[in-house]
Amino acid sequence: MLEGVLISISTDIIPNVVNPKAHASAQMMQSIIQGIRQILPVYDQYLAEEHNQMLVVLRDVAAVIGAADGPAADRIRERAASLGNGAEVPIPLDRDVVMAAHRELGFALQETMIDLDELQRADDANASAGLDLVREHMGPRIMRDVQTVLVGDALLGRG
Repeated sequence: MLEGVLISISTDIIPNVVNPKAHASAQMMQSIIQGIRQILPVYDQYLAEEHNQMLVVLRDVAAVIGAADGPAADRIRERAASLGNGAEVPIPLDRDVVMAAHRELGFALQETMIDLDELQRADDANASAGLDLVREHMGPRIMRDVQTVLVGDALLGRG
């Protein structure tokens, strides 16, 4: 269905648009639709993989922080003990379960980064290593999302 919309925009709409701004808008719509078309087949798998990886990151950050003192370190260890010990989700998956679990872990990683920042400002020696673990997890996710949504026939791949 999305391919049909893309074809219609290319053959029926864009050739008849004379306003340059409207023409650019139509091309951007094509790019957005193409990005959606590319991510739909893999989105659920990505979500489940990220969920399972976030469990590990929360536990690894707590291990790196070790016996650091203070409320931020305590919160990191608590998240690792509670959310970090959650069950991995299977692939194939129950989409609603994975979406809820992924959201919860995503917020846990966000809170962990804030706590790691607090520990860094308190000159905790292991806080940077914990932040590196989070970055090692997030970097490939961001690059994969950019490649899936924006590259190929989408925004960056358009000729």
